Amino acid sequence: MKHYVVDKLNIVTDYMRSAETVSIKVMVKAGSRYENETNNGISHFLEHMAFKGTKTRTATQIAEEFDMIGGNFNAYTSREKTVYYAQVLKWDLALAVDVLADIVQNSIFEPEEIQKRKKVVLEELAQVKDTPDDHIFDLFQEKLFPNQALGRPIIGTEKFINSVMRQDLIDYIDQNYSRDNIVISCAGNFDDKEFYNLIKEKFAFLPQSRKPSFEHATYVGGEVRVEKDLEQVHLTIGFPGLSYLDQKFYEQQVLAVVLGGGMSSRLFQEIREKRGLAYHISTFSMSYADLGVFAVYSATNPDSVNELIEATAEQIKLATDSITEEELKRAKAQVKASLLMSQESSASRAERIAWHYAVYGRIIPLEEIIERIEAISIEDIKSTLLKILLNEKLPTVAAIGRLKKLMPYEDIRAKFTLC
Repeated sequence: MKHYVVDKLNIVTDYMRSAETVSIKVMVKAGSRYENETNNGISHFLEHMAFKGTKTRTATQIAEEFDMIGGNFNAYTSREKTVYYAQVLKWDLALAVDVLADIVQNSIFEPEEIQKRKKVVLEELAQVKDTPDDHIFDLFQEKLFPNQALGRPIIGTEKFINSVMRQDLIDYIDQNYSRDNIVISCAGNFDDKEFYNLIKEKFAFLPQSRKPSFEHATYVGGEVRVEKDLEQVHLTIGFPGLSYLDQKFYEQQVLAVVLGGGMSSRLFQEIREKRGLAYHISTFSMSYADLGVFAVYSATNPDSVNELIEATAEQIKLATDSITEEELKRAKAQVKASLLMSQESSASRAERIAWHYAVYGRIIPLEEIIERIEAISIEDIKSTLLKILLNEKLPTVAAIGRLKKLMPYEDIRAKFTLC
């Protein structure tokens, strides 16, 4: 793996001799938490405009060029980044870089195309609201961080989507798309010198030194309930967790697997296999630059929701002093396997090295990550879980469905309180 700088633009590469593909990621360190209440949703809207015409290509020409080489070109938005990417056969590297550079630097945002995208994004928003196992996570995020950038939905609001103008998009790019706020990665079978020269030539027009900042978040917690006539109650319960910059970050990852990360996990065995309360239950963590969240999600019929909560709380509290070496060994194996299996994909490798450099300022070697995972002990896992459960801040509860039988918030809070 290599890192080099092209006129303040950070480039990271990972050569894969046996690969037939090459993946390029243009990672902009700006996502929905870099927005404000007025323009919430603009990062996501830009993603939708990414392939809709540039100064040198029409939207149709872009689509035809993609199809001609059989490549995968797309973009996505998260709370801390926006990524434009391509995965192509190794001999199509030059075209892929050219198209990505054109999109990032030369998109024209035609008013007519903006109006079309508004309709598409509004339909996407409606689909999210009609899909409870999607919508619940927006509700959950908003209750975690109310009236804050990190709590607002990535997709934005209907009001913003209807009102966004071409100049809004141009202004946002001017504020966020600069050389020192972008990391470009490449993984696969390619020539390093060729890639370096392509980046130097094709990305020559990115502006200098406009590094944006984000609003630091404060965990608040509480509950949100949405009454809806559904067959199931969708439920998420969360607690303050760890940032990806925290030294115990990997301990939180392993803990999530022990509790609800696989078929042998405690919650899967108790909730699904023994009690038959739910088809799906999982624990997960969401980590950001300044803080994190540790949570559990499941769905069950309205008559069983309280039993689900009681059983979940019981299993999580029991884990504070009963995790076994076998459980820990299985969890470590799952985390390591996921990491190592992703190495077979040029797209996954390009994503990993770009993100590492963007947030850590270096590419963390796999050997170092595995060593840190192997070093985790039962006491480390217990300590991390206790830190989560003994936090003085309120748990966060989000529920959608027929909720008349759902126990009060204070009772849910009490179930997860350690005596």
